[in-house]
Amino acid sequence: MLISFNQLTHFAIHATDGDIGGCKDILFDDQDFVVRYFYADTNTWLPLSRKVVLPPIAILKLDTKEEKIHVDMTRKGLKDSPSIDEHKPVSREYEETLFKYFGYGYYWIGPGAWGDFAHPTELANVDLDKAQQDGHPNVTNHLRACSEVHGYEVPLGEDETGHVEDFLIDPQSWQVQLIVIDTHNWIPGGKKFVIAPEHIEKIDWSSHKVDVNLDREALLAQPEIDMDRLHDDSYIAELMVQVR
Repeated sequence: MLISFNQLTHFAIHATDGDIGGCKDILFDDQDFVVRYFYADTNTWLPLSRKVVLPPIAILKLDTKEEKIHVDMTRKGLKDSPSIDEHKPVSREYEETLFKYFGYGYYWIGPGAWGDFAHPTELANVDLDKAQQDGHPNVTNHLRACSEVHGYEVPLGEDETGHVEDFLIDPQSWQVQLIVIDTHNWIPGGKKFVIAPEHIEKIDWSSHKVDVNLDREALLAQPEIDMDRLHDDSYIAELMVQVR
């Protein structure tokens, strides 16, 4: 099963004692291609619609039928969490403050995308004294908003291009498994196809372009995506083989 970024922006975020708002955006790591945070738009219950960020570590359940993200936090706990300016980059210093507040181990300690663990929720129960001792708050993170990269051009060749249409995410590891590229606006009879994160050579934030390590023929030969079959495990498994 995969879930798309575009789907998640329609999900409500549900604390242990009630809804807190909706998922406005997702911040992902542009090196590990893993979801780090959800932006919660809290205008239904917080003054001035203060924005809150939530790591996947907090997720208890992802309810795709009811379109809800259930998190292991209270409304008050989220209300009192460290404030953030959504118009400024999330710094490692802020991440350290946030993780200390929630009592989570740091994901940046260890070799994997979630430190020493395969799944983010495992960071909810770690030795916090060791995590604080080993933390490296001055190390630069690589966080980018999905909404920012959505629409970035992907050059296909001379005078031809596609654009980033969506991100397909594994809701267990929260890895970005596939990126959807749409060519309909540029090529007659175009299509929506997928590439893997390893196909991305560079995301150029100044020119709003995504460079890939595939030539035009190889890029256009990538498999088309059927967005209605993201819950079909056999389809996803076959698609992952094709895209590699």
